[in-house]
Parts: sequence; C-alpha cells; structure tokens
Amino acid sequence: MNDNDLRNERLVPLGELKDYQVAKDNTDVRGWRVVGADGEKIGDVKDLIVDMQAMKVRYLSVLGEHRFFDRDRDTFLLVPIGAAALDRKGKNIFLSSVDSGSISRYPVYPGGPISTDYEYAVRDNFRRAHRDTIDERSDYKAEFDEAVQEQPAGTRRISDDFYNDESFSEDRFYASNVSTHDLNRRDTHVTDHPDTTGREPRIKPVEESISTIERLEELRERGSITEEEFILLKKRALDS
Repeated sequence: MNDNDLRNERLVPLGELKDYQVAKDNTDVRGWRVVGADGEKIGDVKDLIVDMQAMKVRYLSVLGEHRFFDRDRDTFLLVPIGAAALDRKGKNIFLSSVDSGSISRYPVYPGGPISTDYEYAVRDNFRRAHRDTIDERSDYKAEFDEAVQEQPAGTRRISDDFYNDESFSEDRFYASNVSTHDLNRRDTHVTDHPDTTGREPRIKPVEESISTIERLEELRERGSITEEEFILLKKRALDS
C-alpha cells in the first residue's frame, strides 16, 4: 500500500506514511513515556494519528502498560493531542486528566479503521473527567452533561466542528512544556505501609499543596494547561 492509497482513509498512522514526517519545528515524541496526573507511567507513544484532510495530528497512539489492563495482548489507546503536554527535558508526555486509577477505564482502541463511535467515546471520556472537577453549583455542569449525551451507535458522524476543542489542538501540544517532576507527588502520598527502608510514611504538609497549586497557576497563565485541567490538578493536590 502506498501513500496515495492511504489518503482514502481520513485518519492514518504517521508510521504508515512513507513520504511524511513530523514537521521540522515540531518535536517527534514517538518513543516518549506517557505519565499520568499521579506521576505513574501509563504507557509509551508508539505513533501519531494524522487527519489526512486537515493535515494535522489528531491523536497520540499510546501502548498502555500491561499492569493496568486484564488482557493477554498489547493494549492501545488514542489520546487527543491537545489533552497532553510535553516535558521536553524528561522526554515525557503528561496527561492531567488520566492517572493510574482511571487508565483502566479509558476507551481501548480495537485496531483497524478508527470508528466514529470510538472518537466520541474518547472525547466523552475527557469531558466527563473535566465535568467531575466542576463545582456542583456551576453552570458548566449542565453544559458538560449535555455535551456527553450519547447518541445511538452507528448514527453519529464527525461534524465539521468536532475537533474545535482544545483537547485536539496540535498547536497547544507543541507549544507546551510542563515539568512532570514538579507535578510528581508519588513520594508525598500517605500509604498504609512503611517503605522498604522501614521509615514511617510522611504526610504531605499544607505548604506542599500550596506550592503545587502555585506552580499550576503559573502553567495555566502560560497556557500550558487549560482551566479545566487546572481545576482537576488543584483538586488532586488538595485531596492528597
């Protein structure tokens, strides 16, 4: 199959396009680690999924860690490119709306042509994650509830404005530069067991939560994370 044959498909893995490559000014993140909001590795980027009509990357194809899935074969997930952020120094991809506790519920890519229903399932997954971070009194609750109302399988189509969402913003992804080390709080969580050194678990002081929130505010002001992602990460910092 040559590139001209593949152009008949709307979404195509970059690795299958022999005459195409990552734009010169953009970072090639294939092979980079994917890190969740709790600092746990949840997979590796294996490929980029290109929209041949718009000539934009729509998804990162991520090979999930086996420990999160009860399957006897590799598990792939397609992550909207704008829902991720770059950690160039560490060669990591940061996902603020997914962590080691929620990754097992992420829609699994079954292989083959990417269906409309799968794309909606992925988008709705991120919208639900954002919805859960909004205060109950907020008017945004109703907006999110309406946005994730599912239509019968097989009746949906990808509308012209489907990708008009920050979660699919290729520009936002390549402009980001988040330090996952700063947001990694694995060593500050309270655990029921002492670590291997025999030391008692340490409770994270309030000062650390405040420091984390201040860093998140800086990232939001720079545009590295959205308002919804800021709310989600702030809530996790306060709940830890």
